[in-house]
Parts: sequence; C-alpha cells; structure tokens
Amino acid sequence: MNRAVLQALLPALAALAAGFILLRLLMRLSGASFEVRRLRTLHRSQKGAVQSLSFVLTLPLFIMIVMFIVQVSQLMIGIMGVHYATFAAARAAIVWTPARINGDSMGEAREIENVLQPPLREERPLNLTFTGSGTDFEGTSAYTSYKLEKILGAAALATAPVSPSRLMVDPVNCSQCGVQAWAVQAMYQQLVPSSQGNTKIPERLLNKLSYAYWNTRVELTFFDRDTLDGPTYNPREIVLYDGLPQQNDEGDWIRDWVPHEVGWQDPLRLTVTHDFALLPGPGRFLAKFIVREGGGPDRVSSRIQIRGGTADSVPWTRPAYTVPISASATLTNEGFKPLLPYEQNIN
Repeated sequence: MNRAVLQALLPALAALAAGFILLRLLMRLSGASFEVRRLRTLHRSQKGAVQSLSFVLTLPLFIMIVMFIVQVSQLMIGIMGVHYATFAAARAAIVWTPARINGDSMGEAREIENVLQPPLREERPLNLTFTGSGTDFEGTSAYTSYKLEKILGAAALATAPVSPSRLMVDPVNCSQCGVQAWAVQAMYQQLVPSSQGNTKIPERLLNKLSYAYWNTRVELTFFDRDTLDGPTYNPREIVLYDGLPQQNDEGDWIRDWVPHEVGWQDPLRLTVTHDFALLPGPGRFLAKFIVREGGGPDRVSSRIQIRGGTADSVPWTRPAYTVPISASATLTNEGFKPLLPYEQNIN
C-alpha cells in the first residue's frame, strides 16, 4: 500500500485504537464479560437491535459520500454560473462602452462614447472589485463610473444564484451599484407572485447578492485593432489650427487618434473570478486531508481558502471555505460612434 496513504490514515487508526481502549474500559467498569462463544452466534441472533448494527456502521460513510456528491454537484453548477457571469459581463461591456452618460447630477463621472474610465489602454487592463460603496478600479474609488458599475453588476447578478442564501457577509447597501438589491427583490416577486407572503425570500436574495458582490472580481482587457496609420471605424475629431482643418501630404484630413478609445469591432476580454463557497464539512475535509498518489502536494487543498480572518477585506460574518473559479470571454464592441451624440441621462 502507498506509504503516503498509510501516513494519511494514521489519525484514523489512532482514533480507532483509542475507541477500542475506551470500550474495554467501559466493559470493565460495567462488569460485563467478554465471551467469544456468544460473539460467534451474534450474526444469527434475532433479538435486540442486532439488525440495526450494519446501519449504524455504514451510516457515517454513507452520509460522507452523499455530502461529497452534493459538493461536486454544486461545484459543477458554480462553474456553469461563473461562465455565464463572464458572458453577462462581456455583454454589458460591449453594450455600455459605446454609450454617452450624462451623470453629473447623480455624482457619476460624465462619460463619452467608446471610452471607459479611467482611460483604458491596451497595455493596462482594469481590475474591478467591490468596496462596499461602489466599484473600485485602479486602486482608487475617488470617482465612479456608471459603465464600470454596470459591468461589475452584471457579473455579480449572474453569480448570485450560485452564492449561499445564508448570511455570510455584511449586506450590501450601495446606491451607486449597477444592480440594486431592491430591484432584484421586486423582480423576483413579479416573477413568483406566490413568494410575496414569504418574508424570508427578500432576506435570502439580499444575502445572495451581497455575497456575489463581495466575492466577484472582473478583469477587463482591451485589444486595439485600430492603429495610428490604419483605417478607423469611428469618426475622429479633425485637427484644427487657427480654426482651419489640417491635411496631410496625401490631402486627407488629419484626425486625432485616441489610444484609449474602444473602436467598433475592437475586442474586449472579460475575466470573472468568483470565490465559490464550499459546504462546511466537505470544505474542511478537502482543505486538509487530500493526499495525492506518491505523496506529492495536491492541487485542490492549496486553492481552498479559509476566509473570515481579520486580515480579510471582505466583511465576513462567519468563517467560510472558498475556492476561486475563473472564466474568460471575448466579445467585440458594438455600434459605431455617432456623429450626433445622444446622451443617456441616468436620473
């Protein structure tokens, strides 16, 4: 037998030996006697609770197998949920990037079409995380972006179904988030009218959305297919000098080239990472007791994190075992940049 497996079973063997010692001590204190002759006839006995002996012996193993089946099933559902969240975030990115947002009255930055704030460049992707009051990007939350809030909100809303419904983190109370908790609760009541009398459902929906926001991260990468000399798919501003448009040697109008402008059909790659919550029992077992054949380090327990410590930025209400699940999707930006701007007022 593999030496690593034997070493992993040493705690179980020690516990089994301790159990036999305690059983022997209990027999001596109770005055019971050990008769081998009666033990030989035990399997033929029809008296007492002998019939339930096999059930008692196999029940713990059966429960453990069932729990692992449930955990693996939840992991498969979580993987599918994160893949869908990646598509949802990419879809939100290509739809909201061409929009012009007039958000001055809402405390949002005024955003023009085909530009994401802070200026997105091909060599510098954006990392979107939730801070409790909005979306954090580039290590600062001094100003907010309505477009980026929509992108992170789409990812969080898609990962909410695979998030736990029990209270794991502090509830989200964010007026600038791309997805509002009250909207999710109202939408659910409209889709399931019979749930309006259940006071627990709005609380569980809030717990799911809160966990999804705190434990979902989005990385946005931009690939610029347009170059300074190549053809452009968006109308650029004509360079003026003393009020007169400038021309190059070929007689073409000289237009400004914006390196952070996401043009039509420019690919946007979205990578969504979600910290999936494991069941307490299987999560603890997977984090500690997995041993690979040959004694080498396994690739499962090293990815499982015990969350809820003081150094964690997420406001956990109870310890949890999580494993990160990531997926990526690439879609091209939609729509031409309009010659006549159309502003979307978000009031």
